[in-house]
Amino acid sequence: MTNSIKLEKTIGLYSAVTLALGIVVGAGMFSLPGLVYSEAGGWAVFSWFFDAVLVLPLLFIFASLGAKFPNAGGVSGFVGEAFPKLRIGCSYLLLGTFSLGIPGIAITGAGYVTTIFEMQSSSSIALLAFAFIFFASITGWIGSKFASVAQNTIVTLLIVSLFFVIALSIPYWNQIDLSVGNPTVVSLWNGMGLAFFAFTGWELLAFTAEEFQNPKRDFPLALAFSFFLVLFLYLGAALSIQALVPINDPLLITAPLLAAIKYTSFNNGIVMVLMTFIVFFFIFTNLNGAIWAASRLVFDLARSSGMPSKWSLHKLEGNQATPRRAIIFIVLLFSFVFFLYGLDFLSLSNLLGTAGQNFFVLYTLSIIAYIKIEASFHKKIFGVVTLIICLSFMSVFGWGLLYALLLFVLPYIRPALFS
Repeated sequence: MTNSIKLEKTIGLYSAVTLALGIVVGAGMFSLPGLVYSEAGGWAVFSWFFDAVLVLPLLFIFASLGAKFPNAGGVSGFVGEAFPKLRIGCSYLLLGTFSLGIPGIAITGAGYVTTIFEMQSSSSIALLAFAFIFFASITGWIGSKFASVAQNTIVTLLIVSLFFVIALSIPYWNQIDLSVGNPTVVSLWNGMGLAFFAFTGWELLAFTAEEFQNPKRDFPLALAFSFFLVLFLYLGAALSIQALVPINDPLLITAPLLAAIKYTSFNNGIVMVLMTFIVFFFIFTNLNGAIWAASRLVFDLARSSGMPSKWSLHKLEGNQATPRRAIIFIVLLFSFVFFLYGLDFLSLSNLLGTAGQNFFVLYTLSIIAYIKIEASFHKKIFGVVTLIICLSFMSVFGWGLLYALLLFVLPYIRPALFS
């Protein structure tokens, strides 16, 4: 298989920022503030703050690698530049992570919609989540130019709407009780593990770097602008929920923003439906960006002989040379996860928690690649310090790391599968 097959360069800086926001702000915004609050109690806000501090050096390293190596392989491409033999293992770790995280995003959106219509069975949520994935894949199927225009328009409107919703809730905030839920260091630590998924998504942006018009300039700028906007939104949503919603409210797990609205004067049917539409379109753009990125991963794997050649997942089709077969593959993969969720074999916390854990492992692998690639001594020291911090935090994931290990070694123990 040859790497001479290239994707069209269609993404400018504004599109890159809105794509990053569309990828990052989604399930993390609309489900995790409630899940983290339930886990960490009154100390939940510190889980968000500490994760944000932890992510900053990771994004700096990510920006440096993305500017140097813009390709559709994303994180696996970064690791592959430093350790070529580890590239395929990293790609399969990413694919296994996408197969949980992206369905988790769709299930979050479906959970909000079914709350309004009081149809919150696992099967109805799974069916609606599949519909989200199917319709989001259509924009990617048409081509990256259409997907970029749709992303720019919808994300801009939705970010403004979400800022507006948070601002309207502030007059109703109660004093935050840091003792609620009897928080401990362990619950804070676990809250950070859950909240970390909210700070993932930028690694998905790396899979579109090959389509950037000026990746050396725009990739770092897109990371910087989107990080500060996302941080403000996450902290605003988390504080709103913690200042308004009792920790035993049943909506805290399934629809925390709807729970927050319930404790303001805006608690009426029209506002609740409007909020559900905001969530729906946010999840849609989140899925649009995520499917865009995941299909590029499959495309990159296929053109590097990391997928069965008879599947032809490296083929580019349509006027905009789109990897449509790769899109079909990931939709089928996600459908299997929805099937398991509908049968109650998987929960939303399983999906998002495990995906967040795997993304953290991938960030750690990127740091190791950064340490090897950078020639500057002070950059190597920066990388080593960041790596030590990440390794110390990794203990929060415990036995769940075995899933990441299994995904990573899979292509090496069954190489015949990929011939």
